[in-house]
Amino acid sequence: MIPTYGQEQYIGEAVRSAQAIDYPDLEIVIADDASPDATREVVAPLLDRRTRYHRNETNLGRVGNYHNTAHNVVSGEWLINLDGDDYFTSSSFITDAMDAVARLDDPDIVGYCYRHPNIDEIISLIPYTAVDDNRIVVSGKDYLLNYDKVGRFAHLSTIFRRDVGLRIGMYTLPWQACDFHSAIRIFLTGKIILDRRSVGYWRRHGANTTTVEADDKYRQAMLTYDAIEEFAKDYIPDTLLKEWRPRMNRAVRRDYIRNHVWSVGNFKSAYLLLAYPSMHWWWWRAWVRLLSGR
Repeated sequence: MIPTYGQEQYIGEAVRSAQAIDYPDLEIVIADDASPDATREVVAPLLDRRTRYHRNETNLGRVGNYHNTAHNVVSGEWLINLDGDDYFTSSSFITDAMDAVARLDDPDIVGYCYRHPNIDEIISLIPYTAVDDNRIVVSGKDYLLNYDKVGRFAHLSTIFRRDVGLRIGMYTLPWQACDFHSAIRIFLTGKIILDRRSVGYWRRHGANTTTVEADDKYRQAMLTYDAIEEFAKDYIPDTLLKEWRPRMNRAVRRDYIRNHVWSVGNFKSAYLLLAYPSMHWWWWRAWVRLLSGR
């Protein structure tokens, strides 16, 4: 699914990158959230037997468009989201992923995540089954419990089973991390395949939600983990969750500081760094970024 709003300058590249995918049984749905620009005119020449255009009658907002498209518009057994300002860089990754799923023939596999270059680190921390040099299978529960050390979730690089998403309710939180919240809860219900390779490009620009309101994003991240923790109680013992949550709180705080430096870069950013001293590379890099103004 390709949700979009006001992205006429990017949507064509996104659609063409999806159309280049060689998987034969592919449905591509452009979900236009009542864009006020020329999105409809840009995509009209691109529509074909695999590609259809859906326009919401009214603007549903980012999460509303995700939710409506995933629940009511698309029909695939597996689902991957490509935001209208991003694009895929591989034409074979869905075929490769679905071939692996078919070959493993394990009904507990509920997700496939590309862009995990840290496979070697992961296999040193949690149980796994090797698929080949690039891929492993792990439990979604183990992945969550070690997310502060091994997590590399990216929305446009994750394929998941739509039936599981429909059952648990995907894209329900009303804020930025709704994609993470949806995927992690799906993962908790079974196993996931992790792959080293990158398959797409996330475009960072001034209009991205993730580059503004760093403080609000931090608050939302903490609320997201509250919701994930509540859901996880049905899958993970409380003793393990009580050990996991403080580690995630520290990781969220670290990400908040980094995002503040990169997105805002003011006196408060310096204060946050001073209040959270660390010998890790990211801390020193953040200081270089802040002091250089780049």
